[in-house]
Amino acid sequence: MSAFMSGMVPRKSQTQQKTAMPPLTSLVDMMTILLVFLLQSFSAEGQLVTPSKDLELAESTSKKSPKPSLMIEVTQNSVMVDGRVIVSINEIDTTQGLDIKILHDELTDIASLSDKEEREVIIQCDKNTDFKHLKKIMGTCARASWSQFSLLVVEREN
Repeated sequence: MSAFMSGMVPRKSQTQQKTAMPPLTSLVDMMTILLVFLLQSFSAEGQLVTPSKDLELAESTSKKSPKPSLMIEVTQNSVMVDGRVIVSINEIDTTQGLDIKILHDELTDIASLSDKEEREVIIQCDKNTDFKHLKKIMGTCARASWSQFSLLVVEREN
């Protein structure tokens, strides 16, 4: 006589025990959706320009991101082009007019290797940099065919 006929509850050994297994296709679809979401949530832009560690950049409300360009760093002691020291601040002080010859020669050499449309320069300097130095550097850039320049700043937090 079977267990159902006698009114008795069947034992576990008499029933088939199945473990619930979700379909593999559903799990793969869910992981793909999560991966796409995470990839889109990360910034695709990233940081294109790394500010110098020893400079405290000025704050600005500008939202524009800098494009990769020639980098001029103005520290308290020197002017560097793409990480190479070109001229000291003391030499800039002794220069008459707005043209710094050593910097002009370096920028002209670099300009000869680049396209006319790509001649943009980013100047990063400390917010306490003397404007007379900055004015001479910008003047030299313009005379060496680097007339499109911008100053690197930090976005002000509201």
